[in-house]
Amino acid sequence: MSSLFEIRNLILAASLALAVGVVGNSVVDAADTGDEAAETGPAEPRDESLWTQDGAKKKLAQRVGRHHEPSPLIFGDQTIPLRFSHALHLEDLECLDCHDMVEGSMRSSDSNLPLEATCFDCHDPNEAMADPDAADPQASCDTCHPGYKPEFPEGVKNFEHTSKAKKHPAKVVIPNPNLKFNHKVHIDKGVECSTCHGDLSNTDLATRENSLPVMGTCMTCHDGDEAPDECGTCHVTLPDGRIDVHAGGEPLEPAGWYYADNHDENWIYNHKDASQLNDGYCANCHTPKECLDCHNGLKKPLKFHPNNWPLLHATAARKNNPDCASCHKSQTFCVNCHQQMNVFDFREESKRDLKPSSSGIRFHPEGWATGTAAANGMNHHSIHAQRNIRQCASCHTEQTCLSCHSSRVLTTGAVSPHPIGFGSSPTCQKMKDRNSRVCTKCHTSPPVCQ
Repeated sequence: MSSLFEIRNLILAASLALAVGVVGNSVVDAADTGDEAAETGPAEPRDESLWTQDGAKKKLAQRVGRHHEPSPLIFGDQTIPLRFSHALHLEDLECLDCHDMVEGSMRSSDSNLPLEATCFDCHDPNEAMADPDAADPQASCDTCHPGYKPEFPEGVKNFEHTSKAKKHPAKVVIPNPNLKFNHKVHIDKGVECSTCHGDLSNTDLATRENSLPVMGTCMTCHDGDEAPDECGTCHVTLPDGRIDVHAGGEPLEPAGWYYADNHDENWIYNHKDASQLNDGYCANCHTPKECLDCHNGLKKPLKFHPNNWPLLHATAARKNNPDCASCHKSQTFCVNCHQQMNVFDFREESKRDLKPSSSGIRFHPEGWATGTAAANGMNHHSIHAQRNIRQCASCHTEQTCLSCHSSRVLTTGAVSPHPIGFGSSPTCQKMKDRNSRVCTKCHTSPPVCQ
């Protein structure tokens, strides 16, 4: 019988490994999309070492850089109604020629866009008024502000400043990022602009999608050695040090780009993989209470069990998959519910057999607790107890077993739970030496193994 269950467990393990492998490949390869992914062909089998601590570091090293777009919850939606080419300007200028304010910028909320006066250093709008075709470089307002024609009140010089115009050009809106960042520190350390913002020599209008850094960009330096790698170094935090996941409005959740932490609909089932890689990783966002509320069975997401779970749970409980005891206490949760539903009246339990409840319902078949396994076959409790003792514990206490399997029983009908020759076996002595208190549960004193 045990061999059949070993075979079953091997089949289940193989199926689970195959399923995890398929899911794992989809997560690991999710960052590489588009033509490049198509050219590489089918994904290689998942490297199981990625689910170890060293494997996670290996995966992280492969994922640093720009493999996805920045999160809109970190960098809000932008409105940039401009016509502009970084590629054209970088032919003759350096980044700091226009963005000179970044050298003293110490907050991510600082506006580091060049002022209108900075543009006027090269683009002389008065030349454009005199002869638009002769202005070099082009300087009419609609060169950068498509469709904009300024009108000024009487007495105001044209192009003195567009803030004095009757109608202003469409406003550039770049929300403050939900990050902590200090440009000055990075520049003082010699970090090049292109390290974070990429090479803009081939870029026209710089936007969130093509020039703002992603977390992998930061992690090329913030690896715990060259620069701090604590989440709170860059992310907005709460007073207790945890990340303020609601700083951007909607909850900020990992997408699985750098760790096995994609908070998708399956996260409730596979979150243990990420938690086991790093004990303190989850604590960057979550409190211990959140874990305990769920794992103690006090507060569980409704999607964990289907609506008709009370009718289906018996099959899963007997298979011990999932392990009910990981959330529920067998000796209280199961017993209390079964008593309330009148599945069995535990007060009617006799010493040697289980009688029907007052409702006439018998949970176990005839001969369940009497006779022998040889006589009753699969209908004998000893077979099921050896297969999955936790199933029995969901209804019965230790005392139920001791009522028959204890030398303390003052009857001649006590049944030894040990196999023949157990007392003279090395196993008996080892168990006694390891913890003799277990022996005294049944024996009046620690037995003499012989």
